[in-house]
Amino acid sequence: MDPNRGTGRRHRHAHRPPALVNRATLAILRSPRWHRLLDAQLCELRYRANDGRDISLPVLYAATDDRYVVLVGDASDKRWWRHFRRPGPVEVRRGGRCRTGLGRILTPPDPAFGAAADIYVRRHAVRVGPNDQLLAVDLSPQATD
Repeated sequence: MDPNRGTGRRHRHAHRPPALVNRATLAILRSPRWHRLLDAQLCELRYRANDGRDISLPVLYAATDDRYVVLVGDASDKRWWRHFRRPGPVEVRRGGRCRTGLGRILTPPDPAFGAAADIYVRRHAVRVGPNDQLLAVDLSPQATD
């Protein structure tokens, strides 16, 4: 499948949600009782920034067995994804369960970009453009060894 073509719907990038919305979304994702409301669409991404801060973000994802793919919409307006220019450890919380993996940014020249874009396009029926960035999180046991 061509990563530049979706199913007719163009992806539209939303503006960054207020911090309060992110905190409320993370609280729901972490709740033993309420996480099921959002698990099908959102997961929590956690990593340690270069300055030592722990970062937690709710992100829209697409997944296969051992890989999560996150579209970094309007990447030039965001900074968090830059942490993964070099592969780095990351934790994903979904379904009330945390899993550790290795995250890295994929861009169109990367041979893995097309397959990752296909995963995202199939799940969300949006267009992944040539200027978009994808975060691939490999959760396989070898990823963290």
